Amino acid sequence: MKKLTALIFFALFSLSGYTQTTAEPISDATYESKNRVKKLYNDALQSIKAVNYSKAQTYLNQVISADSGFAIGYLERGKVLLQLDKKELALADFNKCLQLNNKEGEAYYEKGYISFLQNKYDDALLDFNAAITNNYTEPIAYYHRGVVKMVKEDYSGANLDFTNAIDKRSNFAYAYHDRASSKLKMKDYAGAQADYEKAIQLQPKFVLAYNNLGVVKLEQADYKAAIASFTKATELNPDFYLAFNNRGQAYYFSGDKQSAINDFTKALSIRPDYLSALNNLGAAQLDEKDAKSALANFNKAIELNSQFGTAYVNRGSLKESSGDLKGAYTDWQSAAKLGNKQATDYLNEYK
Repeated sequence: MKKLTALIFFALFSLSGYTQTTAEPISDATYESKNRVKKLYNDALQSIKAVNYSKAQTYLNQVISADSGFAIGYLERGKVLLQLDKKELALADFNKCLQLNNKEGEAYYEKGYISFLQNKYDDALLDFNAAITNNYTEPIAYYHRGVVKMVKEDYSGANLDFTNAIDKRSNFAYAYHDRASSKLKMKDYAGAQADYEKAIQLQPKFVLAYNNLGVVKLEQADYKAAIASFTKATELNPDFYLAFNNRGQAYYFSGDKQSAINDFTKALSIRPDYLSALNNLGAAQLDEKDAKSALANFNKAIELNSQFGTAYVNRGSLKESSGDLKGAYTDWQSAAKLGNKQATDYLNEYK
């Protein structure tokens, strides 16, 4: 049965100071213009601090109208537009900033973050690399690059980036959490446990950290400790279906099939289309000789996602146990075509 872990994505909104220099003498009129731009810009920053992004955008529009060569003005307006969920306009501003100053590392970071939000992970990685190369070495830059590397299954590289984020901000709970997840992927269970526990120490109500600490214990067959962690996650968030499903697995492997069925059922009451819980409930019901209910859950999982190979494998096993060898063989063939190795092994046994 499947065990699930989760990553949390975290973003910060930062401010840049107004800096602009000139080597040429400037007239009183120019001084007046520069002072006006500076005042408008500072008013925009105050609006950002007050979380009044629409007003900040109005001020920054005036800043850029008065000084179209002010790169940081485009950077800050882009960040405001991103807060207003105007991603394409924000991207245009970040590109304009870089056109004016191709060494502005934060603009690369913001571009990368937009690509990240759009699941364009290759583009995001390129921009996060450029941000760090151009001296935007804020903890969040390393953190988000680490998250992209996790998505791309570069767990060692992700681990290094999360470590850099932690070195720069020792209380960065999310970086500890995701470094733990990279260690879990690399089967460094002791390291993963230590980092999840540190994340919980920094944020005592960190639901995902409790859940994933439970996954570490589940991987090590410490079912009692796993159940305790998953239970804490459900206490903090009674609608957290993932933790109910995972606790169900811990109960299942500990031999308490009825508690497992209860938890899988609870997960499905919160999210009826949760494939893992449907499959796991079916597997537990099959063990408890409730073939009719098990078949219904495997069927529903496959109806919801025809690419869910594990449900085909389990439905095939159910059919085999009831004497329907042809039906079992057909389901295992379907699973094998989806790349399920267990199904391939079953088919080889019948050759």
